[in-house]
Amino acid sequence: MSVRLRLESRLALLVGALFGIPAVFLVPPAATFDGPSHYFRALQVSEGRMRPEYYSETAVGGTLPRSHVDFVNTLWRSYWDGHDFGTLQGWSALAARSLKDSGTTRVEFTNTAIYSPANYALQAAGMRIAAWVTPSPLSAHRAACLCNLAGYIAFVVAALELLPHFHWGALIVATFPLSVIQAASVSADGINFAAPLLLMASAWRLRAQAARASAVDLAVVLSAGLVTVLLKPTAVALLACIALIPERHFGSRRARFGCLCAYFLCAAGAWYAWNRANMNVDVARWFKPDHPPLAAQKAWFIGDPRRFIEPFRNLLLANDLAPQWPHMFCDVGGWIPPGLYRPLSWLSFVVLAGLVTCGSWREAADWKWAAALALQSFAVLFLVALALWVSFGTVGAQHVPGLAGRYLPPVVLGLAAAWQEALHGGFPRIRSGLSWAALAANCAGLTAILASIASRTV
Repeated sequence: MSVRLRLESRLALLVGALFGIPAVFLVPPAATFDGPSHYFRALQVSEGRMRPEYYSETAVGGTLPRSHVDFVNTLWRSYWDGHDFGTLQGWSALAARSLKDSGTTRVEFTNTAIYSPANYALQAAGMRIAAWVTPSPLSAHRAACLCNLAGYIAFVVAALELLPHFHWGALIVATFPLSVIQAASVSADGINFAAPLLLMASAWRLRAQAARASAVDLAVVLSAGLVTVLLKPTAVALLACIALIPERHFGSRRARFGCLCAYFLCAAGAWYAWNRANMNVDVARWFKPDHPPLAAQKAWFIGDPRRFIEPFRNLLLANDLAPQWPHMFCDVGGWIPPGLYRPLSWLSFVVLAGLVTCGSWREAADWKWAAALALQSFAVLFLVALALWVSFGTVGAQHVPGLAGRYLPPVVLGLAAAWQEALHGGFPRIRSGLSWAALAANCAGLTAILASIASRTV
């Protein structure tokens, strides 16, 4: 019996394959945000080492094959010191030369070493498969990217099939140029968006489903929640939507209460078990050794948590947050020409128009669900801002440092879903036209990015 996918699922497959696969081969290896650190952590997990090595509060990493480390570090110096992103032939030649470097070497990648293996399971699987065929670090990189992309597309398609509504909204966010490029790299950003999307979709399905859920239905949503909680410490707020799964899926109010209590205790245990070792890791001083110690900023906050109110208010009201929209849409990094960012930014407003008008289903609004999604998204934003302020801020700082658009897709996804749940319906032709225009803008942005880098690397 064949299964016919929804139109939105088929479009996600098409866009992911059409643009993601070329990106795997055209984008300079490890050139995306924190590329070397993501590569090293994925390589470490591929070798079966789930926990990193802790050298000090500012140095976390591991002992890795010298050939891989030298390959990535040589590329990184070429990119940012020599402003040379190389060519396909040059990367292959460098990978071949690096194989002469035998043995292992210690390398620090503190900013990603603190991430759990859940962030890198897909990339690590690709590296392990590649290692059976060839020791080439370039092959390992490409295999990791392909598996990361395949997993991302699979999660997105599964979510689109489960969603009762908001299919176009999820498709639009999932096909942002930045989303696709990051998914086609060794970055953890792909799963950091796709797992929360699957969690929201599976919880929403149970919220809207009249018949009692099967064990498989419950297993999907609960598993997606456990994966999500391991991705980042701030992702714990995304579990709130599970609390809105109706009583009918558990059989009774008592069963629902007991099951949810047991689940949240397990999720809290998994969160603490992974993150307790990283609570004093000073990532800011790994980036910048002269940065004030983390302990001083933590003590400042703990002494009076109200001190964060002003920085967070400034984030919301002082024009710090709004400029992140085009960054979230198309800021893939410094490996594309600087002049390309401005026209892509204009495209982002076409996408925004499609995202805020894409809802066109007929069912009445579920106001409780909409409010929960909005509050959940706001909580994630608050935790992200707090983590950045504590980790990278200084005593007395009145602004949140280091906020980047690529941290915000789950927040935008939840807010857009809440908006559409509350205000969907009406003007179906206009809504459909704007949705298609948003998808076309995503594809145009991806085309421009890949064409610009292909002209330099092919």
